[in-house]
Amino acid sequence: MRATEELRWQALQAHAGRVERYRRGELSDDEFRPIRLSYGLYYQLDHTSHMQRIKLPGGVITAEQAEAMADIAEEYARGVLHVTTRQDIQLHWVALENVIPMYERLHAVGISTRGACADSVRNITGCFHSGLLDGEPFDVVPYVFALNEYFLFHPLNVTLPRKFKISFSSCAYDCVQGPVNDIAFYPHLRDGRPGFSVLAGGGLGAQPFLAKPVAEFVDAQDMLAIAEAIVRVQHRLGERKNRKKARMKYVVQRLGLENFRREVETTYAAVQKEMGARLRQELGELLSAYTPRKPQHPPAELPQQADGEFARWLKTNVFHQKQAGYFGLTVQLPLGDITSEQLRRLAALSREHGAGELRASNDQNLFLPWVPGNRVEAVWRALAEMELGAADALHITDVVSCPGADYCSLAVSRSMGMAEVLRQELAQAGSLIGDLGVFRIRISGCPNACGQHHVGDIGLTGMSLQEADGQHRPYYSLLVGARLGEEGAAVGKRVAGRFPAPEVPKVILSIAEFYRQERRGAERFADFVDRVGVERINQIARAAAPHVR
Repeated sequence: MRATEELRWQALQAHAGRVERYRRGELSDDEFRPIRLSYGLYYQLDHTSHMQRIKLPGGVITAEQAEAMADIAEEYARGVLHVTTRQDIQLHWVALENVIPMYERLHAVGISTRGACADSVRNITGCFHSGLLDGEPFDVVPYVFALNEYFLFHPLNVTLPRKFKISFSSCAYDCVQGPVNDIAFYPHLRDGRPGFSVLAGGGLGAQPFLAKPVAEFVDAQDMLAIAEAIVRVQHRLGERKNRKKARMKYVVQRLGLENFRREVETTYAAVQKEMGARLRQELGELLSAYTPRKPQHPPAELPQQADGEFARWLKTNVFHQKQAGYFGLTVQLPLGDITSEQLRRLAALSREHGAGELRASNDQNLFLPWVPGNRVEAVWRALAEMELGAADALHITDVVSCPGADYCSLAVSRSMGMAEVLRQELAQAGSLIGDLGVFRIRISGCPNACGQHHVGDIGLTGMSLQEADGQHRPYYSLLVGARLGEEGAAVGKRVAGRFPAPEVPKVILSIAEFYRQERRGAERFADFVDRVGVERINQIARAAAPHVR
């Protein structure tokens, strides 16, 4: 079912009617729960206000959408927006009476939150460099939008056994973390034809599983068909009684990989026979409907000379697009947060200097593409004025965290508080920051892994342990050396022990310094951990934290 403008509006008005029934007391909390979740509305920790998740396929945000969300946050959410680890934006402290006006304003700029939570196809992520990346087979962003439109009102959507996550990768860093998705698409060319290799069955949480190859090459025109087939397999075979075992990764575990592959192959063949031609036509129409933004200004080279903070920012935050003379700028958001006023000004900068577009990343930052080189310094100075001009994006100080116990009822630790402490402590590390280069720290406030700690260079999981005086205090376990990508992916290796929160910065600094001193050339941290062994990392960590448990 195509997600037409009329259908989106009709669905929203029907949802508004259900919200009003709840407000009148005609629906119980239990009856209303799946209704509110289907549009991305969660109870916040205090259970008197709500958190709203806003889906942004591929993280793409037009200037108009950014301005609308900034206004909504200012009026309904205390003026703060939070970029998530799946390219969504979340608003906190939203009152129920403001929910439908908020949805209507989002609808007016082309945003639907349907499926942002619940047992549905969640926000479909895409590499934020796609379409700009030298050497990429083709731009995957149009396919992200096409698949989002296809599943938005799909009859199986919102009735799956559990949430379902899909990614489209492009870059060498695999910034969308393909292997931890239910479906991961990797673009390729075969004899000049665009297509995808397809992995399936990944997921994090208390039991992380990495997606496995299910199709070596699927022609790009059959992307909808293979996605339809895999979703059908999960809808038919996914666990319905025990939600803890309801993700598709457990279907793979229960059937075994070869049997799971056969299920996918058989279902794919049935889909092709039943509706293959129609799906190819529909995909063509959806791809044609996608119109990429165009730059406002002609290309130009970067300035020949740069000094001080600007020079450092140029080195760490500026991406050279494949389109000569254009650059993408990473705007580092502390802990993923941005104010309404900052977002408005970013939208204005994207219009004035770029293509009127921003992109959210899984690293909780924003990316401003299509800036000519002769305008980069002006953008940086404007960012610095609004306190968003920090260098070292994706370096050890650019910590990723879930909301933690400040907002989430499931969290057992204040992961954002730990992230802020780490940012401040690591900022004093001097040359270590630049020497390490890209180095990702990820923190989750509980085993559910919303901070994606399993796939960081260093990942932290929060917990609460009782000490000798009878008081419970925060501790963290550590994982090191994860790797992503289409081949050779691995979750981090566990460091022995659980570390008191005050000692965690010392432990991370010690491991990072050990890596700097002992690495070979440009050796990545995952390769370094494999070479020296996790037992050596254990020794370094224990020496830095004598009170490890």
